[in-house]
Amino acid sequence: SRRASYKYSIDSWKKWCEKNNCELFVLNDLVLENDKMGICWQRYYLFDILEANEVEYDQVLMVDADTIVHPECPNFFEMTENKMCVVEFDGSWDWVLRGIENYSKYMFDGFMMPWEKYFDCGFVLVNKSHKQFFNGTDQTPVNMLTHLHKIDLKLLPYEFNMNDMNRKEVLTDDLLFTKVGWIYQYNAIPNNKE
Repeated sequence: SRRASYKYSIDSWKKWCEKNNCELFVLNDLVLENDKMGICWQRYYLFDILEANEVEYDQVLMVDADTIVHPECPNFFEMTENKMCVVEFDGSWDWVLRGIENYSKYMFDGFMMPWEKYFDCGFVLVNKSHKQFFNGTDQTPVNMLTHLHKIDLKLLPYEFNMNDMNRKEVLTDDLLFTKVGWIYQYNAIPNNKE
């Protein structure tokens, strides 16, 4: 099953958290059944989930289960300046532009965010001041709301959420991606048709 490969992600984050004196919290229990709300949307209840589990925190990294962190990745919690930290998106712009256009038309009364400032929600570092902002949503609405409400963002470089690696030709047998970045998101990889 797809979930089996998430073990590698969790193991990499365990090792990184131990090294950097951080607590790892893995969302194993569903907030709602998957047929009522897709699991990728449930993570946006992170503040409610942490409070329900009595987890104390100053800052929280919400990261996708299809990521692997390099063991030598710098401690990004020390880079935040107490801001919401994200990595600008660098993947399928067709998907992004269609999403912005449709959310603008049907949910945001024509508000158009600057498309070039779209970020990937596979890596979002937040603190308690962002709690009100996360009440269950998805990547494009998070982007739209962030820009609509002028949330103070700090952009981290692509190395902190390397997505769409296959099309960038860094997902190679010699592990080229490990020489140029820190967090690897295994998305947008074509199905193996062998």
